[in-house]
Amino acid sequence: MSVAELLGRPGEYRDVRLSEPLEGVRTALARLSEEPVSGNLRAESVIEGILVTGKVSGATVVQCARCLTEFGSRAKADLCELFVAPGHDIRESGADDTYRVTGSEIGLEPMLRDAMTLALPLHPLCRADCKGLCAQCGADLNAGDCGCVEDEADPRWAPLEKLRARLEEDTQGPARSA
Repeated sequence: MSVAELLGRPGEYRDVRLSEPLEGVRTALARLSEEPVSGNLRAESVIEGILVTGKVSGATVVQCARCLTEFGSRAKADLCELFVAPGHDIRESGADDTYRVTGSEIGLEPMLRDAMTLALPLHPLCRADCKGLCAQCGADLNAGDCGCVEDEADPRWAPLEKLRARLEEDTQGPARSA
């Protein structure tokens, strides 16, 4: 995006309506769909360069972390990023991952990729009470009981079970007599 008319004029700004596809934005359980990412941005000239602010959103395809069912969702991100103009030293603030103005252009795609990747859910659930998959047969427990029998607890945990039972007795004992 050209920012030639904004550079060196602090206080000047331009509003931008965004509707661009972003391919390849994904995490382990979520990805942006093929639909364009949309939003309203403001590119404002500041002494250090161009400050881009606004909100963007995009449709996602997400897999439930418990049952692996795919479902649709939306990812939203608030943006506030500085594109540093040539001649301004960014090392003073210790920031080495700042976006840069190249000539009289700023590239919005890397900023959008970063923001939308961070907006994707890390532990998505199809619903709050999702029961997940059976650990033995892999059946979706949301569809019904699979009929698998739970294994007995590992005998190495027996001392901890005794301790838990004693602690429950101690905490319930005074409550009953009160």
